[in-house]
Amino acid sequence: MSSVQSSQVVRSTVRGSWRWMWPDLLMRILPMTAVPFIYIAIFHLPLSFLGITLHNVPQQVILGLLVGIAMAAFAAFYRMRFVGPWFRWPTTGDHFFQGAFYLFINAPVEELFFRGFLLEVVTHWTGWLGWGWLVSTAAYTLYHRLGKWNWRSVAGVGLAGIVFSLVYLLFPGPHTLLAVTIVHGFTTSGFLSWGDEVLYRRWKRKQLQALAKVGEEKPV
Repeated sequence: MSSVQSSQVVRSTVRGSWRWMWPDLLMRILPMTAVPFIYIAIFHLPLSFLGITLHNVPQQVILGLLVGIAMAAFAAFYRMRFVGPWFRWPTTGDHFFQGAFYLFINAPVEELFFRGFLLEVVTHWTGWLGWGWLVSTAAYTLYHRLGKWNWRSVAGVGLAGIVFSLVYLLFPGPHTLLAVTIVHGFTTSGFLSWGDEVLYRRWKRKQLQALAKVGEEKPV
């Protein structure tokens, strides 16, 4: 990966992203999608148990976009400030490809599993929302270690998980996954794909500043 000290820029392409994406779809996305639906089928529960509802859609979309944009900015800043300078600069096509995955596949599935399923199941069986919140947030945070994320990144995930839970739980009316899914998608994009872009722009600016400084110091 590129860094502030390197003069080489490593690109992230659609082809490269697809190489890690298709195994992820098979080994993570599909099982995490199947488990909640199997559970409600066994116990004869409605889809609304998982937060799959169309309650207050316009408000959910507005809330999701407002909080999501703020969280995307926070995620990019967190990565730049606390995680490190390394990046793989996505091509334009890869930005769209990764963004589509994070917004329309990864975020809906993770929210379905951790908020719609795990939080509700633990709350149902323990009788206390606090346990549902604690277990689902801790599980969401720590499961990123399975992807070999470092602890600084995992700490950022934990902060994001708290926000996701609040968006899911505090919106008036029945629990619904729409707003939190939008927030989640923007946050992940801000940390990964858009975060790479921010780090590249920062790296490029420093490279130009270094060249300008060398030019100023060069004797005439």
